[in-house]
Amino acid sequence: MSTDTQQPTSTSSEMKTAPSNDAPAEQASTPKTPAKPKTLTLTTHIGDIFAAPPNTLLIHACNTQGSWGAGIAAAFRERYPEAYKVYRAHCLSRNVRTGTALLIPPCETNPKAPQHWIGCLFTSARFGRAKDSPAQILANTGPAIRELLDEVKGEEEGGNQVTEVRMCKINSARFGVPWPRTVSVLEGIGIQDGWKSDVEIWSID
Repeated sequence: MSTDTQQPTSTSSEMKTAPSNDAPAEQASTPKTPAKPKTLTLTTHIGDIFAAPPNTLLIHACNTQGSWGAGIAAAFRERYPEAYKVYRAHCLSRNVRTGTALLIPPCETNPKAPQHWIGCLFTSARFGRAKDSPAQILANTGPAIRELLDEVKGEEEGGNQVTEVRMCKINSARFGVPWPRTVSVLEGIGIQDGWKSDVEIWSID
């Protein structure tokens, strides 16, 4: 007599589910390149730096002793005698540190005098043979121009107008620093919100 043998059957719990191919694939994240910070932009011009529109800012490098006695500083003293008085009083009334700046608003009383802002960058403590070394002057240039640009921002936020910015080849004459070395410093200055970013470099040759 034969007996029927029943084969065991698999339950659903015993069945293995094949992995699904529908799962979203992980996307490789591409790191974003940080935006390059905006720096000071210089443009060169040949001509008279003083033949500028009203409310132009004219920048030159100064000593902290209150002397505009030679070079382009003497030309500033001749054209802007009232501004020179402000600069000299500033230097003689306190211990002016290098690496700072002085922004002088238009203040000439002669009706024929140009109405320009004057920016003084204190890049050397003294002048002549006692001037600072080129390395010291360059180290002072960056902080001085940053302070000046911040002062300009404050004036504009107060409702005053600065139309454009002109600069002579600072440090390169009486202070004896090769101009390309100063250019490297200026072009490396990062611009903050509200600062002037374009500077015209004026020379007669």
